[in-house]
Amino acid sequence: MYVSPIANDILAGHLINYGAVSFMTDAPMRLKSGLVTPIYVDNRSLTGHPDAWRDIIETTCSRIAQLGLKFDIIAGVEGAGVSHAAALAYRLGKPSIFVRQRAKTYGDHSRVEGTSVKGKRVLIIEDHISTGLSLLSAVEGLKAEGAIVEDCLAITSFGIDETTKLFEKENVTCHELLDFTLVLEKAVEVGKIDDAKKMLLIDWLANPWTWAARNGLTPTGNEN
Repeated sequence: MYVSPIANDILAGHLINYGAVSFMTDAPMRLKSGLVTPIYVDNRSLTGHPDAWRDIIETTCSRIAQLGLKFDIIAGVEGAGVSHAAALAYRLGKPSIFVRQRAKTYGDHSRVEGTSVKGKRVLIIEDHISTGLSLLSAVEGLKAEGAIVEDCLAITSFGIDETTKLFEKENVTCHELLDFTLVLEKAVEVGKIDDAKKMLLIDWLANPWTWAARNGLTPTGNEN
């Protein structure tokens, strides 16, 4: 299957129109990782709009086929990725699991809920990848329980070079459903941002860790 430019345009429109992406070029925020960002992404909002969510899940199926990904189980990371992973697993007829941020303090003290992953290929589905630290922790948790983890697929990703290198060390490839520059182009098209702000945001995507200092900006809030 092939993911067409038309499908990408529709998905970008969903993210903008349903408030999954917020732009804060004048008042950036600090993520838990310490990264100061003028873009906030929460693709959980899509689950409240069934038609848009259906488009996301169906296009994800096409993207998986396009990439030729091989897996036995679909995993979501505790938090935003779980609902997308569960819906996709149901659509594809695959087992669904979720990975806790921390191991349980009771019972089997496992981080993985659903079924055994020992010796199984696990595809992680994520809502969005910024620095990827929580996702990397999930990879480590799955591998500790005997899973084979080679791929992750996120709806969106900032594509930060340092993040890519972290996953390369774990022999994991992170794929995205939608290139973030397409989201910016759609935001300009519908009037959410202008061309000047688009260029600021493209600069941030290229050099996120130094962007705030270079532009004389300080964060006005922190991620909870």
